[in-house]
Amino acid sequence: MRRLLPLLLIGVFSLVGKVSSQEMAVPTQKPVLIELLRIQHEIPGLGYFLLLEDPLDSTLVQNSGFKWTRYDSGWVSGIKEDFTLLGAVDSDTVSSRLNFTILSEPVADSVAVQYISQLVSRGDIDLPLAQDGPQEDLVSYALKSPYAPVYGNRFSFTADLKIFIVTGIILTFFVFSISMFIVMLVVKSRKSKKEALEKEYDQMVVDPLTNLLFEKDLDEIRKMTEADFESFFPKHLLQDLVYREVLIDRIIGLNKKMKGEFKEKLKTLYNRLGLAKVSVGKIKLSQWHIVAEGLVEINEMDLFEYLPEVKNLTNSSNFQVRSLAVSAMLNLSEKSDLSFLRDQTYPLSQWQQMKYLRIIKFVSQQRSLKIEMLFESKNKSIRIFGYKLVRILGRIDLLEMLSSMAPNLEDEEKAELLKTYLELGAHMEVDFVNSCLESKNPRLLMQAVKAAKVLGDESTLEILLGKVAEEREFTTKLQIMRSIHELDKSRFEQFISEYGNSDSDLLRVRDHILDPRLANV
Repeated sequence: MRRLLPLLLIGVFSLVGKVSSQEMAVPTQKPVLIELLRIQHEIPGLGYFLLLEDPLDSTLVQNSGFKWTRYDSGWVSGIKEDFTLLGAVDSDTVSSRLNFTILSEPVADSVAVQYISQLVSRGDIDLPLAQDGPQEDLVSYALKSPYAPVYGNRFSFTADLKIFIVTGIILTFFVFSISMFIVMLVVKSRKSKKEALEKEYDQMVVDPLTNLLFEKDLDEIRKMTEADFESFFPKHLLQDLVYREVLIDRIIGLNKKMKGEFKEKLKTLYNRLGLAKVSVGKIKLSQWHIVAEGLVEINEMDLFEYLPEVKNLTNSSNFQVRSLAVSAMLNLSEKSDLSFLRDQTYPLSQWQQMKYLRIIKFVSQQRSLKIEMLFESKNKSIRIFGYKLVRILGRIDLLEMLSSMAPNLEDEEKAELLKTYLELGAHMEVDFVNSCLESKNPRLLMQAVKAAKVLGDESTLEILLGKVAEEREFTTKLQIMRSIHELDKSRFEQFISEYGNSDSDLLRVRDHILDPRLANV
């Protein structure tokens, strides 16, 4: 709206200017123009003179006010700027014998008309568009003239469409401005009121929570009735949205810092005060930020009973909701089932993988997770995440399953699988490494070269020697020769001595590999 209003104003004013300039157009007919100039009296810079033929009327000489000068075939008047003097001259004579001047220089009639138009358009003069009024009594003139309404509309204000539109736009601007100002005042007032309430309620919940946590044991809290709780947390306050939110924030904040029985007390309070239902109610709403709040609260308070509702959100289209739902499932689920992660259709980001990995590393100490379920996912990023988990968690028991799947995997998955084999020292997978060395995919080839350095055998060495003879790119050649050096140093030296003279890059590679300062470069 802010961008539209200035454009609308510019358009309207342009329309007004255009219409105005049309209304103020200067007539090009010379008799009409001369009559308007006579009514105007004077135009700055515009003058005129008359050219008359013999004989010159003596009455004109005496009464016109012109100073006549003789020339070859007639008479010429001096240059005048007062157009009222033309009233003493016959109108036909004026129309045919009058010549215009601008700054005392004779000009054509069209140039004079253009000059007057420029003055009018700039607002330097206001040219009358009608002759002077009647020279008789106005009352008598009015009696002779038929009545005609000045305005076609009932109200004179709406007769001029341009003024009406501009006024309407200005009024609309003021209405919107005032409305926005009022809305800002209302929002600020509500925000200030809410902040004041939060401070007040925060002070009110501190003492009851402290008393319940430190003066009563867990069994006493579980046996408390609703009337007992009402003495600590009044029922009418629990129905207040702001009070509930402050209480939830306080309990969750304490839950992060407490351990053992205190956490159980807080969870019992959370359920008995009906706050758990508030949290699960949030995840059923459509606003994603409120759903995210509910998922955080369920996760922090270990509300296992609401895991089915949380599981429904693990494939949400919203990134934040989906991430929080999976995190809650990994934290709270007592099962080893990872089907909720396997069935995700959205790709995993690096941030999500790091977050899930941190949780899985923690929960895997308490229960064994079925990571192999991730290998069955239709989502490639989930499968790759599964291979990473095998490597990071050291799940050697899953290598046999990976070995059976390896030939049918995509190149990107094979590269990740090679990292896993290299990390876990899977020497039995040398055939897979050798097959990857024949790949045309540069990324897969480089990863296979790195794996061959640790997992390779004699057949791997022969493949690498053949590769280095074909390779032209220095970085790749360096990695291949480094793997050859690790597998068999004598073959490395033999190869350099045979082909070093014909390939200068091999000598540079050897110097690079043997330099201990460049070992990790």
